[in-house]
Amino acid sequence: MKLERDVIVDLLPAYFSGEASAATRTLVEDYFRQDPDFEKFARGAAGPLEGLKVAAPALDPGKEKLALERARLVVETRSSFLLLAVLFTLMLFLFRIQDHKIVWVLWTKSSITGVIFAATAVLFWLFYLYTRKRKTPLPLRVKFLWMALFYTIMPFLFTIQNHKVVWLFKSSPDVAVIMGGIALVQWLLYFYHSWMAKRSGL
Repeated sequence: MKLERDVIVDLLPAYFSGEASAATRTLVEDYFRQDPDFEKFARGAAGPLEGLKVAAPALDPGKEKLALERARLVVETRSSFLLLAVLFTLMLFLFRIQDHKIVWVLWTKSSITGVIFAATAVLFWLFYLYTRKRKTPLPLRVKFLWMALFYTIMPFLFTIQNHKVVWLFKSSPDVAVIMGGIALVQWLLYFYHSWMAKRSGL
């Protein structure tokens, strides 16, 4: 998983000064292997390596730790959403062989289960694509907002049959109620974290 370039740039002063931690050196060198052109540019801009230990300004240990933690959170969040998106997508194609026929596990008895898993897969793919563009970790309030919207919308899914609206969860009202409860919890968590962020000035 490639890191955002800005995160690596934050770590370069400590790396070139020789004062970076082992974790920081590993992170920078891994990025250099992924992007040789950037490595040439970085080394060329900083000057010969022998002179860098004296000339390059050292990164404050606190700032280095924050930059490293930010890089770790960015990668972990992105990787988690990708893993969940792939997992829920693959589960849509689970099947078994019964009487020499393919039986789709999530779609045979009722389409509701399949729709829930498909919608969840779409949500995680959107999360993943969104985090790919971010240079900073995704705030908790944003995660809860997305989840709140997802579980709020799900009970209102419908199809049109014979020119009539047919609610998808009409035959399973308990599922709709459970989703409504989850949505309520997510909304409360969203407003709580938004309030906390406003208090801290973030």
